[in-house]
Amino acid sequence: MKREYRIWNGRRKRNRASVCAVLHSQFPIPFSCGFTIIETLIGMVILLLSMSAPLLIAEKGLASAQVARQEINAFYLAQEAIEYLRNVRDTDALAKRNWLQGFNNCRGAEGCGVDPTAPQAGQRILRCGPANDDCAVWQYTAEHNPAACTQSPLCGLFGHRTSSGWTKTSFTRTALIAEVTDGVEARVQVTVSWNGGALGSRTVTLSENLMNWYTP
Repeated sequence: MKREYRIWNGRRKRNRASVCAVLHSQFPIPFSCGFTIIETLIGMVILLLSMSAPLLIAEKGLASAQVARQEINAFYLAQEAIEYLRNVRDTDALAKRNWLQGFNNCRGAEGCGVDPTAPQAGQRILRCGPANDDCAVWQYTAEHNPAACTQSPLCGLFGHRTSSGWTKTSFTRTALIAEVTDGVEARVQVTVSWNGGALGSRTVTLSENLMNWYTP
């Protein structure tokens, strides 16, 4: 069997060489016998496979960079809410009010949204619900007009406002406050969630305990 195969293979090579010789004799233009269609297709497949791996790595790198940017934004959004609630605690204490008086909207199961950009104090802590799309986070972009946005002090800021110039983001921010020790200590928990695309739903949660440091 092996001998027959060697004989057939040798004949195949001689036939191919004879074909090339005939073509050379018929056409004076210099040429060389090229690859067959099957060989060309196999080469193309190998080339595509070798290119797909670097492209896949690049795609995953871009996706990871996008996720990292979103996580940084989510962390700062949660930290901003905690710092504002701490400021409200201090303001109430200095005004000799009940130390959790400003947190009434945050003490329910649905939580509250924190918007330091709101023009009025009564709009900065609002209960989450259908009216504010369950505390969805919006960003001021001036209707995606960079020239107009840079003219406003709100450009690029995040909040819970849905008025003109604000664009809805994929983030939601919810704050919950529960009193640990009556009149002494309360726990603040802020959760920022968003859709991470192929990675699914993502969440960042920060918490801090507030103390009633001022007693009138």
